[in-house]
Amino acid sequence: GLDLILMPGLGFDKHGNRLGRGKGYYDTYLERCLQHSKGKPYTIALAFKEQICDEVPVTETDEKINE
Repeated sequence: GLDLILMPGLGFDKHGNRLGRGKGYYDTYLERCLQHSKGKPYTIALAFKEQICDEVPVTETDEKINE
């Protein structure tokens, strides 16, 4: 399994939420990682300051990023 994933996104907030493109590919992958013994990889978002918002819309299936 992976140890680290650099998470892409259109926007991020300071609560660890990420606004993706709406297909849920990364969220689905991270959920599947929980089934493996190594667990979920550490996630980091690299963003420009313009991409940091007070709040981004999320659903119950969205996975938070670690950093």
